[in-house]
Amino acid sequence: MGSRLERADLILKMIVEQYLADGQPVSSKFLAAQDDLDVSPATVRNTMVQLEQQGFIRSPHTSAGRIPTTQGIRQFFNKMLRLEPLPTRWQQQVLKQLPAELPISLMCQRVGQLLTNLTGCVAVISAPKEGGRVIRQVDLVRLAADSLLLVVIDEDGDILHRVLHHEQSVDNATLSQGLCLLNAALAGVQWQEGMSRLQMMAQGEHGDCQQLVQRVLGQLGLDEMQQHQPLIYGQHQLLLSPEYQQNPSLQHVFAMLEHPAGLVKFLQTLSHDEHVKLVLGKETGFVELANVSLIVQRYQAEPHRFIALLGPRRMPYSRLVPLIEACSRQLNFNLNQQNRSPY
Repeated sequence: MGSRLERADLILKMIVEQYLADGQPVSSKFLAAQDDLDVSPATVRNTMVQLEQQGFIRSPHTSAGRIPTTQGIRQFFNKMLRLEPLPTRWQQQVLKQLPAELPISLMCQRVGQLLTNLTGCVAVISAPKEGGRVIRQVDLVRLAADSLLLVVIDEDGDILHRVLHHEQSVDNATLSQGLCLLNAALAGVQWQEGMSRLQMMAQGEHGDCQQLVQRVLGQLGLDEMQQHQPLIYGQHQLLLSPEYQQNPSLQHVFAMLEHPAGLVKFLQTLSHDEHVKLVLGKETGFVELANVSLIVQRYQAEPHRFIALLGPRRMPYSRLVPLIEACSRQLNFNLNQQNRSPY
């Protein structure tokens, strides 16, 4: 009994690995020819029948070969996956792109760009900001007669730059009065509280100054909303994958990425501890994600933050899991360094 189980595991492992490599059905003839499998072709065929009966592999109607099912890939991941050492080049990229002195927002942007560049998958990073962040400083800088630069610096050192265009020129008195209002309302308080205070102060103003403050409020409200959205990189990578060309249902993934609240809530729940999680297609419970896989890991417990890779089922898991782990460790280390810093 034990030897048959070992043989079945080995054959399933070979089928999954070959399928992940080229996406093609795997034949019994191919398996019997492998050096690691010293059994007859008849034994291979019989074992494949058993694996199919157990739901680990299936036969596409156009081929005599077999491909793994979701259950088969799950079995492979849980019992047989051997992670590869992180390539030195990737490790160097992680250290180079994620130095400890970066603000959290920029670190999240960097890790998203790095992951999609190295893997060709979609990277999803939880929102970099908490709701209670504090504004440290506000400034308005004249760029031209009819345009100003709004500068907002928060407690993490993140800097927001936004150009405010006006239909007519803003005189120096209006600029000075508006800047005084902004700092009185916003400096040293949480973002939402500051916006409420600024809204009340604006009601006591008139003319150009009130218009200026209202434009600033509109921009602050938009950026506050965006700060709580997940960062998503590499959507175009799905367009380039062979799976996308063969499977039009992957187009539904784009719709979900445009409105990701449900996906983010799922990933938040999934990354409840520090361990890497793999979710395969239908395991997500989302019809839109039936033909993709997700690799997820939490990198900070409080506030709860995670990073995830979304890609075709044939992702090279043995290489991508160590990469996710390395990025998570580096992000966690950098954030702990910042929290210990007296500055």
